[in-house]
Amino acid sequence: MRSPWAWLCVVLGVMWVVTARAAAPLPERLSHLGRDWYDLQTWAATRQLTLAWNARTRVLTLTNRTTRLTLAVDSQQAVLNGVKVWLTQPVTPRNADWLIAVLDVEKVLHPLLGPPPRSTRPLRTIVLDPGHGGRDPGHQAGALQEKRLTLLLAQQLRAKLRAAGYRVVLTRQRDVFLELPERTRLANREKADLFVSLHFNATSDPAIRGAEVFCLTPNGAASTHAPRTEVLQETLPGHRDGSRSVVLAYQVQKALIERAGLADRGVKHARFAVLRDLTMPGILIEAGFLSAPEDARKIANPKFREQLVEAIVSGIAQYRRLLIAPPARSGPAR
Repeated sequence: MRSPWAWLCVVLGVMWVVTARAAAPLPERLSHLGRDWYDLQTWAATRQLTLAWNARTRVLTLTNRTTRLTLAVDSQQAVLNGVKVWLTQPVTPRNADWLIAVLDVEKVLHPLLGPPPRSTRPLRTIVLDPGHGGRDPGHQAGALQEKRLTLLLAQQLRAKLRAAGYRVVLTRQRDVFLELPERTRLANREKADLFVSLHFNATSDPAIRGAEVFCLTPNGAASTHAPRTEVLQETLPGHRDGSRSVVLAYQVQKALIERAGLADRGVKHARFAVLRDLTMPGILIEAGFLSAPEDARKIANPKFREQLVEAIVSGIAQYRRLLIAPPARSGPAR
């Protein structure tokens, strides 16, 4: 029989191995094209990811027991466990190797591969922001107005979140115009734990459809739909919870494509006014395209919007499981 000291050594040894794996040192940074990069294969090894290269498709696949990450050379689109995630820079070839931007590893992939430490602050208050309103109708498709549909979605979502035990605040409860900074200020005043802005998309191409969820663009990067040369060095209040916002965006996007059946347009980055000055994790959801006939028919249907509600609630629940520590159990009365 082992002594208590021997058992303690075993436990400490196991803890050291787990910690060492979780905190594997990052590889040396490389300078290329005026930016900082990691060698992709060296970085993959720090995450126990096996790398495979398909020369015909120019796709890199990184896998381990729980993760499948695909990266296309010269592309900003990644797919992590079946969900699209946009990088701020394309994976770049150099000689016989591949480079991945330091910013993408540290601000996008690491939060998703190994979520940030759990918070001991409970998740209680959620602010829902129905986009547009009043003199700002948002996108319109025939009789469908974005401002009306976002308010209907917010009302349905509020009911479901309240039933789940959350305190829910809407930035607007009727068809009124509200300046974008006021929406953020309201969330900050309410000391919200999450901020979710609700929108529906539109474009000139009716074939484009699907869901996309935005979080704040990292400092030092260009937004997803901006030219890559539009890099901004700008530290914003919303960057403080950037890692948590990425996790929230990913979990909601995953639920929207799996539970609501929307096409996957990915987790994206933008410097939207409602995200810039938040003092809590926040996302902006584009839950389908009013300009796409297939999406528009669904969005107009209250039953489909209920599917959207279920998906968003599921994404928030998964975020909570990953990033919010369960309340400490009190001991038995003595």
